[in-house]
Amino acid sequence: MKNIRWMLLLLVSIFFIPTHQLVSAEKQLTVQANTVVNVRENPGLDQTVIGKMEIGKAYPLLKEENDWIEIQYTSTSTGWVAAYLVTKNDQNTDNGTIETGQSPSISTKASITENGLRLRKGPGTNYQVITTLGKGIEVTVLSTNGDWVQIKTNLGSGWVHNDYLLLEDYQIQSNTIAEKEEANHQSATVIEDQVNLRSDPSTTAEIIGKISIGTVITIIEEESNWAKIQYSGNIGWIHKNLLESSDIESRKGEKTDKTIKLLYDRTNIRSDATVNSKVLLVANSGATFQAVEVLDDWYKIKLSSGEFGYIAEWIVEDIATESQQVAHDGDSTDLKGKTIVLDPGHGGKDSGTIGVIGTLEKDLNLRTAKLLANKLEASGANVILTRKDDIFIPLQNRVDISHFYHADAFISLHYDSIKDSSINGVTSYYYTSNQKKLASSLHKSIIEATNRKDRGVKKNEYVVLKQNRQAASLLELGYLSNPAEEQTLLSSKYQETISTAIYHGLENYFRY
Repeated sequence: MKNIRWMLLLLVSIFFIPTHQLVSAEKQLTVQANTVVNVRENPGLDQTVIGKMEIGKAYPLLKEENDWIEIQYTSTSTGWVAAYLVTKNDQNTDNGTIETGQSPSISTKASITENGLRLRKGPGTNYQVITTLGKGIEVTVLSTNGDWVQIKTNLGSGWVHNDYLLLEDYQIQSNTIAEKEEANHQSATVIEDQVNLRSDPSTTAEIIGKISIGTVITIIEEESNWAKIQYSGNIGWIHKNLLESSDIESRKGEKTDKTIKLLYDRTNIRSDATVNSKVLLVANSGATFQAVEVLDDWYKIKLSSGEFGYIAEWIVEDIATESQQVAHDGDSTDLKGKTIVLDPGHGGKDSGTIGVIGTLEKDLNLRTAKLLANKLEASGANVILTRKDDIFIPLQNRVDISHFYHADAFISLHYDSIKDSSINGVTSYYYTSNQKKLASSLHKSIIEATNRKDRGVKKNEYVVLKQNRQAASLLELGYLSNPAEEQTLLSSKYQETISTAIYHGLENYFRY
C-alpha cells in the first residue's frame, strides 16, 4: 500500500509542475528578406503572389518544404517564400531578440575591415551572395563556423570570413545615448557629379568610390575641411566644399503637379522622406496619387484622408507627363502600329548580376522596360513584354514570343558586371546583319543622350539574338559592378534618360 501511495503522490506532483519555464525556453525560428521577395499562396514559382515581404522584417517560420518556407505573413494569413531568397534567424519567443549565446547586457560587436566584403547566406564561398558591405561598418556577431562568422547587419544576417572582421566587446549603452549620438549625425547633399570618396581626409588618399550629384549622404565626423560620411554601405571622406547641408527638417522641395503610379505591391507610404520614417499607408501596384513636391528622391503626395505622405521616387512612374511628352515631341508617327517586344532580362530565380550595394539586375531590367513601354504605347506602338513581373522565363520562350507576335523590333534589356569595378559604359549587341541596323540605331541614340562611355556595337551569340529571326538587339545599359555607376543607373533621372533614348533610337530605326 505504501508503494501505491508514493506512486500516486509522484504522479500528482508531475501534473502540477509549472510549465511556463518550459515555454519560455522554446525557440522560434524567423526569416527575413534583404530584398523584395514575393509571398505566394502555395510553394512554387507558378503559384499566386499574395504580397511581398517587407525588407528587414522578421516573419515567424512555420514549415519548410524542399526549397520553400511557409511563414506567418500577417496575423491572419500565411504564405510561402523561396528559401534561397531569405535568411533564417534563431529567436527567443518571449522577447523576439536574436540569440547570440551571451548575456543580455553584453553584445559581441565587430567592424568590417575591407570595402566590398560579400555577405553570404552560409559559411563558405559556395553560398549565394546577399549583398556587399563597406569598410568600417559595425555589425553584431551571432555565431561562428570554422573560419566563418555569422553577423547581423542593417541589411539582414549572413556570413563573412573572419579575416575581414575586427572584433571588440563592449557594454551596450542605453537607447537614450544611442539616439542622441545618431541625432548628432548630419545629412548633406553632393553638389558636384562623380565626386571622389576617399579612404582618408586627403587629396592623395586612395579613391574608394565615386558619388553622383544630388546624392544625400550622412556626415558622421568632421576633420578640418573634410567630412567623414556614410553612404550605401561605404564609409569614406569627402571635401566639405563639395557638400551642401540637407537636414530634412529645414529643406524645402521643388513644387510639382504630377500624377504618379505605384510599380509594386505593398509599397510603403511614409510620414517623412526617409526609409526609417513611420509607415502611414501600404498601397499596391497601380494605385495613383497626386504629387505636390519633390524632395531629393522622394515625392510628397496627398492622401485621401487629407494628410501628406512621402514615397520613394524609384518605385513609382510619372503617368501624367513624361510618356505623353515623348510621344508628342516632333509629332512623329514612325512608331504607330509597330510591334515592339521588350525583354527584361533574367527574373524569378535568376537574379542576374548583383550590384555593389545589392541592386538586383532583374529588378532594374524590369523597371527600365516598364518605363520604356509607357513611352512606346503613348506613341501608338503595340508593346509586348516577355515578363511583367518577377518570374523566370526560359531564353527560348523569349525568342518564341518574338516570333509569335512577328516583332518589328525585339529589345533585350540588361545591366552588366565585371571584376574590374572601374569599368563603365554602354554596349549594344546583334547577331545577324538584319539585326545590326537596329543595334546601331539604338546605340547611337543612347550614347548621344547619356554621354556614357561608348563600348561599341558588337556581334554576339546570345540565344535571344542567334535564335531570333526578327530584328533584335541586346543592350547592356551600364555596369552594376561599378559603385558610382550603380548609383547613377538607379536614379530616376538616368532611367528617364535611357528609356527616352531607346525610344528615339527606335523612332530613327523605323524612319530610315
